[in-house]
Amino acid sequence: DDLAAIASIHSDSWRDAYAGILPDHYLADQVQQDLQSHWNQQEILPRDVVLVAETNDGLAGFIAVWCRPSPFLDNLHISPPRRSTGIGATLMRAAACQLIELGHVSAYLWVFENNTGAIRFYKRLGAAIVNRKTKTFFGHDVPNVRMEWNDLSAIGERP
Repeated sequence: DDLAAIASIHSDSWRDAYAGILPDHYLADQVQQDLQSHWNQQEILPRDVVLVAETNDGLAGFIAVWCRPSPFLDNLHISPPRRSTGIGATLMRAAACQLIELGHVSAYLWVFENNTGAIRFYKRLGAAIVNRKTKTFFGHDVPNVRMEWNDLSAIGERP
């Protein structure tokens, strides 16, 4: 039921966080349509972890982890006005707890290499950079770093 709101937060977050990383014309004209289509087609399996954060004003953020078979953190996006309020860390800890309950001990994600704020955030939560690779997102090649947690329980131990 939250997929339309998730797509909206996803688009708003991309426009804000990826300015200067993805082309301006793409962020202004196409990203909303692409991400809405993505979420309309996204299959969420019972073993996946998708959580949302809500406030009195509605959805404030979401996290999506695909467990196929290893946990891949595909998305963590917070509404831009609500960033740096602890919502992202709370969603990360909640997802880590669910992944541990499902029997997982590790997880990984790919982050745009120029998204230094996100890289700092994930490092604070115990992730380490293990690889670099250019990946294509909706027709745009972007340098990425792969970050991993070898021990998901460490996420809950971070301040």
